[in-house]
Amino acid sequence: MDPWSVGLAVLVVVGLAAVVFGALHDRARNRRRAAEVLAPPDRVIPHFRADAPAPRYLSELQARRPPEDPRPVLDAAGRAEVERQLADGAGTGVAVGWASADFVTDPATGWAVLDEPVVLVCADEVVSLRELLGLLERLLLSRTPLVLVAPRVAREVQATLEVNRLRGLLSVVVVLVGDPAERDALARGCGATPTERADRQAGYLPPTVLGRCRRWVSTDRRSLAVTRETSPA
Repeated sequence: MDPWSVGLAVLVVVGLAAVVFGALHDRARNRRRAAEVLAPPDRVIPHFRADAPAPRYLSELQARRPPEDPRPVLDAAGRAEVERQLADGAGTGVAVGWASADFVTDPATGWAVLDEPVVLVCADEVVSLRELLGLLERLLLSRTPLVLVAPRVAREVQATLEVNRLRGLLSVVVVLVGDPAERDALARGCGATPTERADRQAGYLPPTVLGRCRRWVSTDRRSLAVTRETSPA
């Protein structure tokens, strides 16, 4: 065989080897890239230690469980005073009670009693917690109770308020009053201005639209905004 034929054969073999190597190399590189794309991104967790205990999360049942050592809201004298206020009608009342038993503060009587609360009267349904966030942040800082009066409240919003009440983070009661005339009467009795959803979503809840009363009492059937003193028994 002449040298030219040998050189051509060697060139063909080397070329084929280079093509096969390039194909295998590209295939491996493409597989690595596909794995990188499909793999979860790296996340750096600040202050994470390999021996740190796993975080614990509350289930809905645990979140709704009242604290083991709840502080008593009313003693015998306090309950007697509330009974006088309910009997005397010392303020503005409606024939609508609390929206959920989770708002009860005195289990012995089934009453929700808030002293010196802020009263937010809504002219329409509360559909998202965002409508209340600004107000809730202010009330949490000042430890001020909240009475929310509305025709309807979205279930997830009410559930959030219920859990915060049960865990002792927020003193709150929700009263669902469907009759506009009764809502207006409560607003006048507490010095509140009914708010629209657009204002609440924009965070426009100045102190001038919020009502106040000496005490708010809600049973399972009625609610009373106490605005004046009752005569002693």
